[in-house]
Amino acid sequence: MTKTLPERVSDWDRRLARVTEKHLSLPGEWGVSDCLLTAADAFEAVTGIDYAAAIRGKYSTEQGAAKLLRRRKCKTVEDALARLFPPTPVLLARRGDAATVERDGTIYSGYVCEYGISMKTLAGLTFVPVTEARSAFQVGAR
Repeated sequence: MTKTLPERVSDWDRRLARVTEKHLSLPGEWGVSDCLLTAADAFEAVTGIDYAAAIRGKYSTEQGAAKLLRRRKCKTVEDALARLFPPTPVLLARRGDAATVERDGTIYSGYVCEYGISMKTLAGLTFVPVTEARSAFQVGAR
């Protein structure tokens, strides 16, 4: 089954930069500014669609986030992204696309930006090279 992707909004690049700026100043917080919701903010900037509308405000702990994923039949944030977006080769991922990074046995969701992959941890927003991506997914039609 092919996923139908919405067009990218006309000013997606400026909107994406504002998401990065916003999350640089926010601490990591479960259910507010964690890896999945930060990435969802980026996807909304790119497409105009809030893919996380149904989960915002529904959890406030790591255990709550895991429970929410399990209820949606996802083991990881990577599973959640795969349900929304088609995979793309990591090295072909472009700004605004989704990506996952594995660190110390934890899979983080993020988005590709001008600094590499932006991902939120409890320590804050961090950037890693795209070559460190575990997987990537296309967000918005090309």
